[in-house]
Amino acid sequence: MKRHAQRRWFPAAMAIALLLASALAVGAQGDDFTYTVVGGKDEAQNYPDQQVNGYTFTGMTYRSRYPAGLEFRAIITPPEGVTIERVILYYTFATGKGGRITARPGDAPNEWIAIPYEGRGLPPWHEVDARWVVRGNPTDAETAPVHAVYYDPTREWYRAESADILVYWYGMPVELGRYVLDAMAQNRARYLEGFGAPLPYRPLAVIFPPGPAWLEYHTDSGLDDTQLGYTGTTIQEAGSTIQRVRTLEPAEIRKNCIWNPKNPTVEFQMQQAASTTTHEVAHLYQQELGVLRGPDWWVEGQAMFFETFEEYPVHERLSTLAELRGGDFPTLQGTGPGGGALTAAEDGCTHLIYDMGASFMTWLVDTHGGMDTYRAIVEAMRGGHTVAEALEIATGQPFLELENQWRAFLGIGPVPAEVLDPALSLGEPAEPYFKVGEQVILPPTPLTRPLYTQPKERSLSTSVCFANAPVTILRVGNDGVTNWYEVDCLGLKGWISQAQLAGTQ
Repeated sequence: MKRHAQRRWFPAAMAIALLLASALAVGAQGDDFTYTVVGGKDEAQNYPDQQVNGYTFTGMTYRSRYPAGLEFRAIITPPEGVTIERVILYYTFATGKGGRITARPGDAPNEWIAIPYEGRGLPPWHEVDARWVVRGNPTDAETAPVHAVYYDPTREWYRAESADILVYWYGMPVELGRYVLDAMAQNRARYLEGFGAPLPYRPLAVIFPPGPAWLEYHTDSGLDDTQLGYTGTTIQEAGSTIQRVRTLEPAEIRKNCIWNPKNPTVEFQMQQAASTTTHEVAHLYQQELGVLRGPDWWVEGQAMFFETFEEYPVHERLSTLAELRGGDFPTLQGTGPGGGALTAAEDGCTHLIYDMGASFMTWLVDTHGGMDTYRAIVEAMRGGHTVAEALEIATGQPFLELENQWRAFLGIGPVPAEVLDPALSLGEPAEPYFKVGEQVILPPTPLTRPLYTQPKERSLSTSVCFANAPVTILRVGNDGVTNWYEVDCLGLKGWISQAQLAGTQ
């Protein structure tokens, strides 16, 4: 799949417009870096024949049908007197994890075809080791593994690698690879300090340009989620991060963010994309260590803590937001704050839970023992402790005390008692109302109803209840305007308003 000789990239000064037009690299300080151009061509691969336990495996081939799967074919001839009952293809990623798929007969005699991810679901440039396993009567057989790359035959990509990561990208300047490699090298010691050891595999980053193309491995529906601003995710069993470079102008969902860059540049895009890589790789560490759990602010804040590019001053963003809200600032206690990637706050910005988690973690490391404390939290969570328990083990202080110290650092008052127990802020419910212990079936529309972390409109959580779901009333009270209910919705707990519960909103 490497279609051209390796090219060497050297520092040079070129205009951004010329860079975009020619896909050449812009100069930067530092050593040269090597990249290759791959893909853009259908390159079927043939493998040597194998003989195993009397079976012969011939015509063994592979071709990428991206985005609709990896196609393996083989002519499997059993020994005389043996009947093939089932043929399975096992495949393994660099992580050692993988899957299997039952093969189907082909058109040629004794031909078998197996196509992992035929229904989509895997981005390009993943590498697998695959082996055929035959269940026969009375004997079985298993081949030695063959190696395959899920290449993209529809377009050319850039490829670069280091000891830290393997990265593919297209539709952006070749210099993007340099940013990613540098960001991962910059983070190498920090990952080790935080998690104790490197990943047991080299992660893969697949980076799409702005726009809807990054959805093609999921669906052929033509959906375009660009204006929702999603930028990254992971495929944990494959040890990979899948990303999309942000649009040059802010996505619609955060177009009014007061911290948006005044004059966004291609360099800003590349810095942000490289930082997203370090964020998503942190999620791979969480998965590997078994600490990808806990409230959303912790999971995402922990990953953001490892980012290498600060788009805006996070501490200042939170202090300013608290002022805009009149000091009514959400807490990390319990399930934590609402405000995920798709929720804009009063400052027009999104990712509140990310910023709160990263701010708290940064403050904690800066004031309570550095990365040793961070590592102690991770080790406690690996031992089965909750985030709150791990924080107390690592620092010797209760979580609530730590949060109030952090809030004071931001210039925000301590967590109010009514926030710790939201029912304290409510009075007696107004008639008519649903009673405590009563079970209510949500109306058939709308399809979903959001839950709130507190009985107030701007405390939206990331959890939702679906239409027709049964909810049990845990507590009820009135804020002077409406009745609010704490409910258990199929195991999810949160607050919901009278109008939502009764179907009048």
